[in-house]
Amino acid sequence: MDQLFQKYQKILTADAAKYDNDYQLLARKLEDSAAYYQGAVIPFLYQPFFFSSLERKKFKELTDQMAKILNKVIDRYLTDQEFRSYFGFSKELEELILVDPGYDSYFPMARFDIFYYGPKDFKFCELNTDGSSGMVKTNILEEYFLNTAAVKTLAEDYKFEYCELLDSWVNTLLSNYRQFGGQLERPNIGIMDFEGYGMVSEFKYFQRLLSQKGYSVQIIDPRELTYNGNNLYNDDFRVDLIYRRAVTLDLMEHYQEIDGFLAAYRNQDVCVVGPIRSQIIHNKVIFSILHNQKQNDFLDEAEKKFIKQHIPLTFNYQPTSKKLVNQVRNNKDQFVLKPMDLYGGQGVVIGKELTDQEWKTKLEGVEPGTHLVQEYCPLPSHDLAVFKEGELKFEAFKYILGLFLYNHEFKGIYTRAGKKDVIASATGCVTQPNFINLEN
Repeated sequence: MDQLFQKYQKILTADAAKYDNDYQLLARKLEDSAAYYQGAVIPFLYQPFFFSSLERKKFKELTDQMAKILNKVIDRYLTDQEFRSYFGFSKELEELILVDPGYDSYFPMARFDIFYYGPKDFKFCELNTDGSSGMVKTNILEEYFLNTAAVKTLAEDYKFEYCELLDSWVNTLLSNYRQFGGQLERPNIGIMDFEGYGMVSEFKYFQRLLSQKGYSVQIIDPRELTYNGNNLYNDDFRVDLIYRRAVTLDLMEHYQEIDGFLAAYRNQDVCVVGPIRSQIIHNKVIFSILHNQKQNDFLDEAEKKFIKQHIPLTFNYQPTSKKLVNQVRNNKDQFVLKPMDLYGGQGVVIGKELTDQEWKTKLEGVEPGTHLVQEYCPLPSHDLAVFKEGELKFEAFKYILGLFLYNHEFKGIYTRAGKKDVIASATGCVTQPNFINLEN
């Protein structure tokens, strides 16, 4: 990766004005694309990330290992009532998790976010198996970047490709519908989230993509769905297959308003991809359970070793435990405080960024059973190209890789970078394209 970064940056340095103009041209071209967030083109730098074919193979190996462990966790949850109690889910949520979705995959869509220091040195940051996003942004950036002046120059000596994530997701969605028992050649499809909550530009992209393939598609709100005992409807549009983007946290907050959707789901009268049972591993408490020797006894020694090496030490923060409180309070630089079930970086507190008093105040405000404390992992960083008023600079950015899995199989990479330790849209991150060098 470093060698290609250096060659790419040497190309930029040779004619900074030329590539600054190309960067501005690319930004204008993206205005006609689906690479949008909150009404504007997504922030990005004129800088791809480069990975080798061997690294892509390594990403598959590590996600395969993690998926194997997580499937064991979900199997245990579904069959062991005592194990279910460790998660602390409400009775209503537990009942929905136990509903059979009608196909084998426990998490049809997943994005495992990792701190990647090298092929043998990585840590999992968190698991996104509930409303995962980013596929459209990264693939559009990659498609457009292949035609930039700098990448074309570099491609004179190398052969690049990117990991396709869009048609392959459509194929996954429809494959699960077939396994569910769906008989319709062209099922009506609903892309489901609460209005005003989700990545609308991404929803519209998949709506267009599916429509081009001959499917009738609507973006639907679960509160607007009605159920007649056999079929689920959005007004007069029968919904046969749902691509669920509404996260479980939001579903449970609106539990009393979505009776129709829940009844159809329970009765298997609509195919919902992905299943609510994905919440078992999406909730951040999963890392605490994986590290707990009394709770992970069903895993083999190799799996426990993998967890110890690659998952940050995590435990429930219980303000009633004086020993734990003192350990966390007096070693703030070693810990991160995280809500168990929020998304987009909400509520994450990095101890090293606070004063002793600020950290103490945060801890005092924690209610029992709502937060986790996790080992602080430094983010990897790389110098990336930045154009400011026509001047080229190379500035250090921290970054995090998202590894996409469809039906538990590794499919591609999503890279975000920023200056802060919490990398999310809310903290001003940039999204960068990813290319695989096929020559190594």
